Amino acid sequence: MRKKKPRESMPEELQLAIGLVWGHLNAYQHEQAYLLALGCLKVWPHETRLQLMAAYAAAEVLEPVDREQLLALRNAQNDAWIKLVLRRLDIHQDAASAGLPTA
Repeated sequence: MRKKKPRESMPEELQLAIGLVWGHLNAYQHEQAYLLALGCLKVWPHETRLQLMAAYAAAEVLEPVDREQLLALRNAQNDAWIKLVLRRLDIHQDAASAGLPTA
């Protein structure tokens, strides 16, 4: 039998929180994901995965995203998330500038 890869130790509550936010994002429930991520960030304010998911959900529901804080999170592991959030922000901004509906 093959052994499982060792994972970094993470409290079960945090695993559950990340899974719930991720589930809302996968179901295109961006507003619920955003609100849940904000609440989770009050408990785990330095959790990068929650910060990234909150930023993505914020971009989708047209809430402000702190680009400087987002860029400060950039590393090789989450560069794709950063690019995705920035792209979504740009799309919404371009649509607003053109007078198109953004929601």
